[in-house]
Amino acid sequence: MHVLWMVLFAGFVGVLGDDIFDAESCGSSFYNETIRRPTLARLREFPWLARLGYQKSPDVAPEFHFHGTLIHQYYAVTTVFAADYLGKSLMFVRLGDYHTSDEKDCQEFDGEEICAPPPQDIPVLYVVKHPEHNRPRMSHDLVLIKFQQPADLTTEYVQPICLPSPNLPLSEDAPLFLSAWCGSVKTGISVVPRQYRMQLAPTAVCTEKLSPHISITLHESEFCAALDLPKDSTLPKEVSLRGSTGAPLQMLDRTGKRFQLVGMTSVGVKNAARDVPYVFTNVLQLSDWLRSTVNREEQKRAGKL
Repeated sequence: MHVLWMVLFAGFVGVLGDDIFDAESCGSSFYNETIRRPTLARLREFPWLARLGYQKSPDVAPEFHFHGTLIHQYYAVTTVFAADYLGKSLMFVRLGDYHTSDEKDCQEFDGEEICAPPPQDIPVLYVVKHPEHNRPRMSHDLVLIKFQQPADLTTEYVQPICLPSPNLPLSEDAPLFLSAWCGSVKTGISVVPRQYRMQLAPTAVCTEKLSPHISITLHESEFCAALDLPKDSTLPKEVSLRGSTGAPLQMLDRTGKRFQLVGMTSVGVKNAARDVPYVFTNVLQLSDWLRSTVNREEQKRAGKL
């Protein structure tokens, strides 16, 4: 079985009803504080973080690579490379996972052991690639994943993140947070998600730092961000986000209580020095397309189109 790919032309999609995203409950983390140093994510900290499952054929065990982000009970987002990894079929999205090697996820909290319900494997119905995606330039690197069935949002371990408003201010000193199962060639991919504090990198600095490794001209649908480390950081000189493709880059809203999806890991350098930026899909610029596409698909599902 191959997942259906769809392309919706930019001029064809419009907002056809009220916004169906739940702004009252999205983006809520179980924890109130944010990090300053790289660390492991905690259970229930990023309940929108997803793993992508691929299969070459029904008789072959599924493989997990890369990330998605839950934005609605029927939808997740990722990058084009992650959705079409080496021609393998993206078959399902795994939600509510934490320790990838344990059958049961448990963690102590306030002296009491808490355990998560089993992860949810949601079959993929089809994927919608942004109509202006340009593979050589890596612009508009965004894919919307439509589920065959809704995710169960009655658990605090699986919740959608908020989509940002297109006019959300994003300054160079804005604290950003990346969560991903990632690592380096030496350490391998982590079995629990890691989280990093990031900061925007000016375009000129980004281009200069990346030029010895890759040639890229940034489009407005992309931006750069680098690790935001304390001056006394003891991290090794090389810190790799290897395996973080499609992972969410988040920022808190003005209330400091809800996370908004502002970017997704798109392009990076393997084993890069820790001051080398990564290129992210600019979800701020593309959020109108996401909202209108989801609204249209939901109108179709409800039989209103």
